[in-house]
Amino acid sequence: MGMYGMGGVGKTTLLMQINNKFSEERCGFDFVIWVVVSKELHVEKIQDEIAQKVGLDGEVGEKKEEKTIDLYNFLKKKRFVLFLDDIWEKVDLTEIGVPFPAPENRCKVVFTTRPRRMFA
Repeated sequence: MGMYGMGGVGKTTLLMQINNKFSEERCGFDFVIWVVVSKELHVEKIQDEIAQKVGLDGEVGEKKEEKTIDLYNFLKKKRFVLFLDDIWEKVDLTEIGVPFPAPENRCKVVFTTRPRRMFA
């Protein structure tokens, strides 16, 4: 699910409220993960934040490709919801190591962005 709109309309506030609700009640998810992406996309920064939030801090490889594999192998066995806030360009979940959300794995990805073209 994605939310878009100009700065200051409340996208982050709404996403944070949803995140907090999921964090309190878990709603059947193993992990509730919040990551702020910001204007410049840094895949390794996102990978490190996800690893820390799922308890893999220090257990993933040092190179981006190793982190991708380690995160993917861990997350593919888990049910998670990933909140990505403030995206400015397209994010490739497979490059990060996040399994694509599907009915089979029951995982979810929610994001906020300013440009509407992110939905194209």
